[in-house]
Amino acid sequence: MEYFLIKGHFHVVGHSPDGDSLKFEAANAAQWDKIQSEFREPFQANFQKENGSVQLRLQGIDALETHYSPMPVPAPKELGDKTFAGAEKPAPGKYSQPGAFGPAATDKLLELIGVAKANWNGPHTFINSIEVKKGTALETISETGKDRLEGYIAVNDIDQKGRPISWAFAGPAPGPDGSQIPVAQLAKSLKNAVNYRLLAAGLVYPYFFMTLSASLRHILISGVQEAIRKKAHIWSMDKTASGIALQQFSQLTRDTLLYPYLFRRLVTHQFKCMMEGYYDAVKSQKPFTPPKESLFLDRFFEDTNPYIFLIKEKDFVRLGDVVRIDREQFTLQTAPGNIVFLS
Repeated sequence: MEYFLIKGHFHVVGHSPDGDSLKFEAANAAQWDKIQSEFREPFQANFQKENGSVQLRLQGIDALETHYSPMPVPAPKELGDKTFAGAEKPAPGKYSQPGAFGPAATDKLLELIGVAKANWNGPHTFINSIEVKKGTALETISETGKDRLEGYIAVNDIDQKGRPISWAFAGPAPGPDGSQIPVAQLAKSLKNAVNYRLLAAGLVYPYFFMTLSASLRHILISGVQEAIRKKAHIWSMDKTASGIALQQFSQLTRDTLLYPYLFRRLVTHQFKCMMEGYYDAVKSQKPFTPPKESLFLDRFFEDTNPYIFLIKEKDFVRLGDVVRIDREQFTLQTAPGNIVFLS
């Protein structure tokens, strides 16, 4: 497995970066053609829409959500466009995980790519302007596209949303643009990547897929273990492994810190269940009010229970084998860094 080095610039002004994604513009757009992926079409659509700037998905990490919205739930075909005035349609909403760790991960990412200060339009919105160091002074940049923060990425794949799955580095590139980087070579510089530094600081969770080389994964795990040992940031509060008593949906956004992957699944599951209730009410022409505090935990694995790989056990299991739901008690019975997602 090899990666490609792509030189370019990070862009944050006018955008909403978070702890595991940000905008990047390649110095030579032709270098993107070297990446072979089944998701070239969504990538190309994003590329054209953003005039050559693309959203990166940082490899191996998962930041706390700061503005997550579940995907729409299509109406049953037989329902068509039918509605009922007595049935209130649930809104997807935008949900943030509690605490300061999500914004802190974003702040650290910005710092690592050369931003001295970011001025946001509002919480979980977009950046109006940034300040960057120019010698001993600070320069303010407020025009979108003019914040050319020099950096490079190592990339070999694209995700289903069309985002290059990348290792991000600040500053001048160590090799020619478009050059191939063997995994062994990348491993030597991995601790300089924004991804690793956020993980080792305890500001993001590990998030491994089967496409990630084991040699690179081991380096990330060493960073996670050090952060856990120090009880740094998220590891001072995470209670997923010891079990969380979930009684109301608002706990997810108010005071309960858990693995972002599970947060997204819980939010998506709750919205889907509410939409199913709404569609049933429209069919039957019965009144319906979305039960916004319900979690529907008894139905959590009703739709999907994917296979995952456990690193220490060297075994494939279902997600339901490591996520225990005992009435209102929700427990992840293995460490996030022990899980490899298959897709």
